[in-house]
Amino acid sequence: MNRTSFLVVLLSAVFFSGCSHVISNEAMVAVDPLIDYARVKQDPAAYQGKTMLLGGLLVETQVNREGTDLEVVLFTLDRWGKPLEADETGGRFIARTESFLDPELFKPGLHVTMTGRVVGEEVRPLKGVDYHYPVFSIGELHLWQSPARVYGHPSYYYPGYPWAPYYDPYWSRDPFWPGYNPYWDTRPAWRYR
Repeated sequence: MNRTSFLVVLLSAVFFSGCSHVISNEAMVAVDPLIDYARVKQDPAAYQGKTMLLGGLLVETQVNREGTDLEVVLFTLDRWGKPLEADETGGRFIARTESFLDPELFKPGLHVTMTGRVVGEEVRPLKGVDYHYPVFSIGELHLWQSPARVYGHPSYYYPGYPWAPYYDPYWSRDPFWPGYNPYWDTRPAWRYR
């Protein structure tokens, strides 16, 4: 292998290592790509035992003797598993684990991405009505450190905005840059397997 080919392979490996999914390949193997949330919500018993990739906005964390329940509002995910926006056809679901998940880490307003095995349905009160929650058993869980970034805001453009209107995510992490916001860092805070 000549020097140029080696350099190309090395640079490709470095570039693509930063563009991986937040859920491991081992966990993704169990995900059934042919089922969707809307069908599971209509009839959870028909999909019991099937595993899905899902995520969204964490609404509540309940710790009990059996483990932890996360109430999550379903979001659509990008190709790396990051929650983007609320899925209007979705709704809410319960993600359950036998492990203790600290409510101080799993605070309302943060985003999660997970693999979940359908285990049933649970009815809980929600704003005065009985809401039917699909219940998932957590396989692998990724907690995002902060809410999703909001692109398109004028103060978050590249400094040469009129001539180069491209967003550079590294400028927003510079505390001396006028558009800096420390709460928009998207590095993972915690990962559960």
